[in-house]
Amino acid sequence: MPTDVTQKGGTMRTTASVASLRPVLLSAQYPPTDYLTWIGGTIRSWDAALVEIVLDDGTTGLGEVGAGIMAAAAVPGLVAAFEPYVVNSEYQHPLEVGNHLRAYTAFWSRGGIASGVAGAIEIAVLDAVGKREGVPAYELLGGPARSRIEAYASGGVGTDFGQVEAWVEAQVEHGFRTVKFRAMKDPDTTIALARRISSRLPHGVRFVLDAVQASASHPWSIDDATTVGRVLDELDARWYEEPLGADDVDGYAELQRRLTTSVSGVESNSRVSEFQRLIEAEAVEIVQPDTTFVGGVQSFLDVATLAEARGVKAVPHVWGSGVSFAANLHASFAHPNVNLFEYCRLENPLRDALLMSDIDIDHDGFIALPQSPGLGISLTPDTELTYTYAPGAGHVIR
Repeated sequence: MPTDVTQKGGTMRTTASVASLRPVLLSAQYPPTDYLTWIGGTIRSWDAALVEIVLDDGTTGLGEVGAGIMAAAAVPGLVAAFEPYVVNSEYQHPLEVGNHLRAYTAFWSRGGIASGVAGAIEIAVLDAVGKREGVPAYELLGGPARSRIEAYASGGVGTDFGQVEAWVEAQVEHGFRTVKFRAMKDPDTTIALARRISSRLPHGVRFVLDAVQASASHPWSIDDATTVGRVLDELDARWYEEPLGADDVDGYAELQRRLTTSVSGVESNSRVSEFQRLIEAEAVEIVQPDTTFVGGVQSFLDVATLAEARGVKAVPHVWGSGVSFAANLHASFAHPNVNLFEYCRLENPLRDALLMSDIDIDHDGFIALPQSPGLGISLTPDTELTYTYAPGAGHVIR
């Protein structure tokens, strides 16, 4: 990669040398009376597993490990294991970082949360270089492909229809044209919920059903997933998200053949090759990479490019702190095959505390191009003190 990028107003230096790094674990806890309970589990707190890097000139940057919402405690040891391959390494461009780390640690980091940690380090370097050069991170990714991006409202958790319906109504009132809610535990109840929500949506607003890996811990059979999917065909759902277990590529391909509604997945994939297999098997019509799961911004862009070549849409998964939000937003703005962005509308103090400015969303539900240097995120000592990590909470699947 070139070490300098020319942009309007001057030339940016893309090289980076990391002097130090450290893990940062945070928790924004809910009181037990305010736990977000849904059919697949309980959100007791928003946990975040961040990585902070310091460049040799003192500029800091932040990245996030997406799986930290459930497994933050696993991250510090992995950061320590990566440290010898990070500190004092010279990078020509931030996007080299993730693949560099996985190349040197291939015996243990080629997937799962370890790949996410490598990606978090890459995201942190991207953030730091953008701040050092005084430009938004997307400028280091080739510049923006658009000036705004449509957001859809994501959330819809609850244990009864009334909770989900009230949430959907609030999102429609806010101006969102697509709303996503979660499935219930069994197909029949899920179908009843989908019919109820669909019947109450105003003209021009569509819905997405997130089956959460076919209701997480005990996935549905392909026949049950098909039964739900055919009702979604009837109701004109925008897409059908993760209706089977995450590793069931053959099942995904068969299900997509049975349905007219687009099937999407798999947000927790941690390698580009996992998405490549989905795409080549024609198993999904929408891929959902997440920079904080798939191994960084470069891997995210690679997935979007692979998808584009096969006529598959890329819609990012975005669920975590402000770091995750910002990293996925900048990556999305930089790629022409990403035209829709997930906006989690659940209360999340760690999103708001780490973003340097409010999310600029207009009355049509579009997010404007961010202008702050780097990823537009900041970690202060007060934030670390306020949101001290509390083990044993987070997102709990049952």
